[in-house]
Amino acid sequence: MEKQGTAGVQGCRKKGGSRGWVILVFVQAAVLLAVLWAGMGIWNEYRDAVMDTQKQQLLLTVQSLGDSMEVVFQDYLEDLEGLYRMAGQERLWEAEAGQSPDSLLAQYVATHQTLVRDVMVEDTRGRIVRSISGLRPAKVCSTVRISDGRSLRMTEMDSGEKDLVLEMEIPGKGSISLVLDLEQYYQALMQQLRVGTSGYMVLKDRDGIILMHPERAQWGIEVIRGRMELYEDLDLDSLQTLIDHQMEGRKGVEEYYSYWWTEEDYPRVRKICAYCPVELGEDFLILSAVMDYDDVYIPVVRGVSRLVILFLVFALVLVAMAVYMAGMMMQKQKDTEQITYLTELNRLLEEMHRSEETIAHQQRLQIMGTMTGGIAHEFNNLLTPIMGYADLLLMELEEDSDSYDNALEIYEASAKAKEIIQQISSLSRKNLETAYRNTDAGRMVARAVKMVRSVCPANVVLKEELDLQGARILCNETQLNQVILNLCVNAIHAIGRQEGCIRIGGRVAGRQELAKLNPDGLHLSPDLDNWSRYVCVEIRDNGCGMSREVRNRIFDPFFTTKQGGKGTGLGLALVEQIISAHRGGLYVESQPGKGSLFSLYLPVNGQEGGAENLGTEGEDPDVREGSTLVPTADNGLGLLVVDDNPKVLQLLKKDADRLSIRLECAMGFEEARMFLEGQGTRGRGQVDALVAEQEIAGQSGVDFCMAVRGRYPDIAVIVMADQVTRELVEARQRGILDGYISKPVSVSGILEAMKQAGQP
Repeated sequence: MEKQGTAGVQGCRKKGGSRGWVILVFVQAAVLLAVLWAGMGIWNEYRDAVMDTQKQQLLLTVQSLGDSMEVVFQDYLEDLEGLYRMAGQERLWEAEAGQSPDSLLAQYVATHQTLVRDVMVEDTRGRIVRSISGLRPAKVCSTVRISDGRSLRMTEMDSGEKDLVLEMEIPGKGSISLVLDLEQYYQALMQQLRVGTSGYMVLKDRDGIILMHPERAQWGIEVIRGRMELYEDLDLDSLQTLIDHQMEGRKGVEEYYSYWWTEEDYPRVRKICAYCPVELGEDFLILSAVMDYDDVYIPVVRGVSRLVILFLVFALVLVAMAVYMAGMMMQKQKDTEQITYLTELNRLLEEMHRSEETIAHQQRLQIMGTMTGGIAHEFNNLLTPIMGYADLLLMELEEDSDSYDNALEIYEASAKAKEIIQQISSLSRKNLETAYRNTDAGRMVARAVKMVRSVCPANVVLKEELDLQGARILCNETQLNQVILNLCVNAIHAIGRQEGCIRIGGRVAGRQELAKLNPDGLHLSPDLDNWSRYVCVEIRDNGCGMSREVRNRIFDPFFTTKQGGKGTGLGLALVEQIISAHRGGLYVESQPGKGSLFSLYLPVNGQEGGAENLGTEGEDPDVREGSTLVPTADNGLGLLVVDDNPKVLQLLKKDADRLSIRLECAMGFEEARMFLEGQGTRGRGQVDALVAEQEIAGQSGVDFCMAVRGRYPDIAVIVMADQVTRELVEARQRGILDGYISKPVSVSGILEAMKQAGQP
């Protein structure tokens, strides 16, 4: 009985164990199915979200490009109207081509040659009256009506090329048209826009005529019927539905089946198309972006696959870590306490190390700040009695005595030292202003020579040969003194302990002298050739000289030939930076054993006693006071506006006529320079103010205004800016400009800017 009972119990246990395993397997299967179901739901939501996001981005891209196209066509239509008015209107249809309309149309084509191929004028019978490039239309493929008398046509020219023709009809006269290069427009704005791996942009008119497509053979054909003629036995039903929606003027994103027309055998694929209408007055174009559905779907699948793999690896790592931690928990308590102790000790050591580095860095910063403040403080303490006693001597001494001149020299030198100390104290300030003044070059160089003479050793003879003829330059005297002092100190070091001589010369040089210099040793500011005369300061020594390799690197920061610890390599780099900031140039000539020659070329800003002089003897007025606006007696106020946009010039011309102000226009800086050189001749009036564009064809308006300031100091200069930059603010502060005005501009705004700048 006991054996039977034991066997029964064991049988029950076996049955119970079997049921437990079945239940466990069932639960595991249910959990697995639930996880799979949840995973599929998450996958579908994620896929749909990513696809919708990509579609919306594609639609935004198409809308942005469509808006840009609307602006481009509107701008060209306005250009067409401007050309019609500026060309003399009626003169366009005269029997013989006049010089003025042809020149204006040719100039417009030349300045817009990237997209504009030709400007054509036709009479009422459709005959070509004028054609700048000699194009002739052969066949009209598509016509989009913008408004009464204005249309956009896709036209095949006699050369076989297809172009866009923007036409404006003139009642009773004919029409004037802009011929836009369709190939260049597609390559510049649409072909470069990447849509997936093999996608592209398409432009059609509302009738389905293809205007732009990567397959040039499809240009000018109807999107459905034309393709059926070119590619037989292709299923275009899905494409027909999409085209029907587009021709209704809708915008949206759709999926459809079509073919890759640019590949062999025309493979059938699933595509995504985002489209929107491009409004052109009463009509519209259809702009669409086409991409492969797999370009979005396959990356999503790959991304999810990587996430799943990463999740599995992470789960395995977690399992391994759990097993490892379980094993660690089975180790002895002593080992656990020892590991904890070592971990805590390591953490404390790392925190201590970081704290020591932070404290050391803060201490270094404090030492630097203390040293800078201490140096400035001590120097100010030394300069205070020097300047004070020098001032007392100046009040007590006779002005025509030698002692008065000595005291004046002491006071001026200490004032310059004070300025240097102020610069040291302001190292942490941003946008530090540098004052440029109209300075007598002879007096400036003479003062610098006195400073150099005080540091010359006994074995070096200093000779000066100055003949600057009262020339004046626009400069910061302290910085130029620093330049001359640095060059002379380098010359003293080059001479060393042997007997030597340093010659400092000063003269006025012409522009032709620069062309004769060896270009290997010449370092010029980009606009140095805008002046006809220059102050040339030459520093020559008979020291050890330099090889060509050394000479080519002397202006590199931190490059020095001196022994370790005796030179920083920043002196000549600072010299080049200062001369470049003064719009000047440097010339270096040197040979080993024959000494060196450093020549500084600075633009002449005026002549003492001459018409260009901005100040009087003994004065260094700020350049902001340099120009005076004096209206001419015959024509009143004269303005010269420089802009490469004919519409802006035309608007300002009308505004000036309304205010009875004489306004001259120039399309570029070279044209403005020629006008200024010829003002007062051939019926041109005198210019009282120059208003220039901030940048034209890559050339800086500030540099041009500085050149004008140097040659014509009586003309006020103002810059028209799309965006106020630091360069403009500094140029205004330095007096290079009388002011600047933000676009859009008007003559009233220009006058207000002149008034704020202190001009009458």
